[in-house]
Amino acid sequence: MRAIIGILNDAFSFRRIMFTSSAALLLAGGCVSAQEPNTVLDVDSPITAVTVFRRQANVVREINVRPAAEGQLIRITGLPETIRDQSVRWESDAEITVRSLRVTPHQIPPDDAKRRAREEERGRQNQALQDAAHEVAVIEQDLETIEDLVTFSSAQTNDDLRQSELKVDSVTAIADFVMQRRRALAKELHVARRELQTLQNQMEESMRQTQQKTDSKPASTFDATLMVDAPRGGLLRLSYWVDEVSWEPQYTIHATARQEDADAFVVQLDGTVTQHSGEDWRGVRLAFCTGVPNLQAATPLLVPLRVSVNQASGKGTDPMAGYAKSRQSAGTAPAWEDPALWQRNLALNTEAAGRQVYEINRRQSVQREMADDANNNLTDETYRVAGRIDVADQTADQAITILRWNIESPIYRVVTPLLSSFAYREAALENETGQSLVGGDATVFLDGRFVGRTTLPPTAAGGEFAVGLGADRQVRTRRELLARNESIQGGNRLSKLDYRLVISNYHPEAIEIQLYDRIPITSDSGTVNVVTDSTSLGNLSTDAKYLRMQRPTGILRWDLTIPAKRFGSTAYDHHYDYTIEMDRTQSIVSNDVEQQMRNDLRFNRSGGGGMGGGFGGGMGGAMGGGGSF
Repeated sequence: MRAIIGILNDAFSFRRIMFTSSAALLLAGGCVSAQEPNTVLDVDSPITAVTVFRRQANVVREINVRPAAEGQLIRITGLPETIRDQSVRWESDAEITVRSLRVTPHQIPPDDAKRRAREEERGRQNQALQDAAHEVAVIEQDLETIEDLVTFSSAQTNDDLRQSELKVDSVTAIADFVMQRRRALAKELHVARRELQTLQNQMEESMRQTQQKTDSKPASTFDATLMVDAPRGGLLRLSYWVDEVSWEPQYTIHATARQEDADAFVVQLDGTVTQHSGEDWRGVRLAFCTGVPNLQAATPLLVPLRVSVNQASGKGTDPMAGYAKSRQSAGTAPAWEDPALWQRNLALNTEAAGRQVYEINRRQSVQREMADDANNNLTDETYRVAGRIDVADQTADQAITILRWNIESPIYRVVTPLLSSFAYREAALENETGQSLVGGDATVFLDGRFVGRTTLPPTAAGGEFAVGLGADRQVRTRRELLARNESIQGGNRLSKLDYRLVISNYHPEAIEIQLYDRIPITSDSGTVNVVTDSTSLGNLSTDAKYLRMQRPTGILRWDLTIPAKRFGSTAYDHHYDYTIEMDRTQSIVSNDVEQQMRNDLRFNRSGGGGMGGGFGGGMGGAMGGGGSF
């Protein structure tokens, strides 16, 4: 019996050796060849300065070039994928001469150390998987041998029974051996299979991660290679433009109303930066610019306006048809002329000619027009942030403080019964920063309380801009037409309109207000005549800006002091009247009212006539024409 068991053990060992050799042949791996590195000199090039424009940024890197008796080839790596084509420029000290510049996609050389580490790890995984598979196969063969032994024992027992020579001790020993061995091998097989499955899962995960690293290519970058002569060494600056960067201005205004002293304001301008350039800016000198990189520096050229009388008959003739045709046929610019400048001058003069012809043909005494660039910022300003700052390439926007200043200015109330039943607080703030302010959204607080959002217009240095501070619901107003008296004078009808503007002050103290209303103005004084005098309108404001810009357009303004606790039966009343004289067979109409109001709103909000931001919420709207500046 022991001889039989010894033979079985020898068979198990032989099967283990044979399986090991076969598995080693099946799981053998390969190797990867390497490339030689580039021979140019890679240099450090930290980003030191960034100027952020509204839709792109200019990045400056600095390189300390070492002295060399002969020319040297240096390479700056890591230029981002968002770099603009042909935007790389250099600036150097006088001792450095740049012979050439070449920008190429960055080639990543193979990493032999990482490759060898991956191969060693793969070899260890293969060996462990091979050993585990060998162990499972051997145990399975052992179980098969046990079954062969059972078959052999059964046949031998049957022969012994036929010959009446059954050896009970031998049969019992074999049965005990088979049961014990089968039970032990079953446990070993369960453990071995579980170990094999774990190793297979680990190897599959490792292969998946390796494949992901292979499939996910790193972000494309560029290299700038320069041939330089630097016998004494020196500083070299490399600049380039990147996309996926922008900024928006955001103002925050904190107002504090005071009873005794002047009202105080803290105005802060922040730049909200969106940075997805692909590179981090660490410890850079940061600046914000309101202009555009391709801004035309040349002065617009004014050319003569040549006109003639339209010979065609009929009212359907368009006096602007010739100018529309000229816009379509721009012609060819001289060979030495910048085509963009040529097109700009042609477009500006054509649009201006159209406005001039329109104002000549239009029956109106005064027309207020501004050039098309009035909607742009007043100047191309650059704001430099104090100190150095980090701006990372990230998904979230970053707010950076640009300017902050304190100013004192009185808060007044604007009352416009035609437009609102409440007074609105307002203040005129002077731009004391020494720089022009870009137009942008503003968040406004009064006495620590959020009162709303507004938009500030572009304002030149030293100019003023109006800031709305929200409604004051303790001051209420209404407009009443008290009387309309008509009379006939010759063939004309005279209509005298008597108005009352009611102001209720619920505050326990007197308040200063600017009260606004308007009277109609006409483009044809021969048909409609609006009659007013100082007595009928009362004491209008003596503010110079109002008298220059608003009074000629029919806007009325009175600067009043409303006593405390004046409401109900004791509300403050302000009276005025005017007379309209016109043909008694006609009635008043308003032509092109919406378009004319758009023009006037654009004129006032664009800071026409040096207004520096208009008159805010107290204007009450204006109808074009009438009067003089």
